[in-house]
Amino acid sequence: MSKRKNESEHLGGRFIRALHHLLNTVQIHQDNNQLVKESSAAFHRIVSLISGGEELKVQIWRGRFYIEGEKLLYRKETFPIINEMLEYFPQRGLEGFHFLSPFTNVTPDDLTIFAHLLNDSLTEENPPEWLEKTIKEKGLSWVNTLKEQKKEPPSLVLKRKERAKQAYIDAVVTVKEVADKVSHQGAAGVRKARRLAQTMVDLVREDDTLLLGLTTIRDYDDYTYTHSVNVSLLCLCLGKRLGLSHIFLEQLAISGLFHDLGKVEVPKEILMKPGTLSGEEWKEMRKHPLTGVRRILWLHASRTLKMRTILGPFEHHLNADLSGYPTTHFVQNISLFGQILHIADTYDALTSQRGYRPRTFTPDEALRMMWVEAGKKFDALLLKSFINMMGIYPIGTILELDSGEMGLVVDYPNESERTRPLIMLLADDGRGSYRRGDTVDLAAEELKEGATTREILRGIHPSSLGIQPSLFFLEEVN
Repeated sequence: MSKRKNESEHLGGRFIRALHHLLNTVQIHQDNNQLVKESSAAFHRIVSLISGGEELKVQIWRGRFYIEGEKLLYRKETFPIINEMLEYFPQRGLEGFHFLSPFTNVTPDDLTIFAHLLNDSLTEENPPEWLEKTIKEKGLSWVNTLKEQKKEPPSLVLKRKERAKQAYIDAVVTVKEVADKVSHQGAAGVRKARRLAQTMVDLVREDDTLLLGLTTIRDYDDYTYTHSVNVSLLCLCLGKRLGLSHIFLEQLAISGLFHDLGKVEVPKEILMKPGTLSGEEWKEMRKHPLTGVRRILWLHASRTLKMRTILGPFEHHLNADLSGYPTTHFVQNISLFGQILHIADTYDALTSQRGYRPRTFTPDEALRMMWVEAGKKFDALLLKSFINMMGIYPIGTILELDSGEMGLVVDYPNESERTRPLIMLLADDGRGSYRRGDTVDLAAEELKEGATTREILRGIHPSSLGIQPSLFFLEEVN
């Protein structure tokens, strides 16, 4: 994680603590009390520090705090306060605040009045309207309240899911088309792939949880192509978490889409063989990274783009200790793209149904198997970031609970403790399949006194139940 991102998360946590302290202090002390003055001054300092003298927007969206558009990650030390504030805002019909420039002229007395108004608004019949009117009457022109949107407009939800679904379909088709053209004509264009990569980068910035849900798509007949798209999406999500720039994310997406392009020269009977490959067959399979580089170099693309996208496909079967394949004497350090691709490629392969394996591994099993190889096959720090991103039970995993229920992992609201996810309970639809049930936050259960806490017994691979998790993420589209 970048230094800048660390600082942003630290300041975000300080902001929530300072606001929480100010609101509680004015409730129990007189305005001239030293503690009130100190808490007002502390809040003024942190807002000024974050805003840099400019405007600052703080809001709640989909159960998360966002400060200037950056999602505030949960930490153990701030988790109880953040949860309390996530209740405080909706109780008053608020989504957040917009502090206007210049905030530096605001006095501690103004902040004390502001805190009182927020607390007092709870007793009003229409808190957001009362707040908006009273803030103007008090002359607090440096702040606007943001009224709560009960939920994201359905049209926006539908639009994003349609875009994501269409991007996935288009990506599979594009990889197929390019593979077919390079196989028969020796070359192909990448204009469509670049546009798709840009769309995928935009989507991962908007909702990486949705894209992680899409990576659960499994198509045995079109495995090579869906695998390439899944790997590309996994790479994008990890790249975003690492703080890569927009242009690097675009190049990483293209590397993922074409990382297995060399398999166009591997005979289908080898690719689809249900048993263990023979020595000669394995020798043929091991050629595909090098073949892929040659195929990418033949693509109709700029020299810069080709140079920045060939390393990952060449290295995606090279291990951190430089074992693996292809055997090379000139690679001393595997590139970042190569390391990311290796992790994403391995994870998707382990969790997919393959003819040469007696069974498919559950997502949590795959992560545990990969962690055993940290420092040998995979860069330990990158793999740790990947596991933290996916969670102990990755999005799309089916969990069996001690309550007898089953649930689909859909998110991890608590970013710092990704062991107890937000799950969607699966209800019997009466037709031998499952439908959406209630949503349960397992992490929040643990923090509520007297609440019944569900315990996770094990992860179940969705295919064993005939479930396609991606359909639940895209259900509104169908």
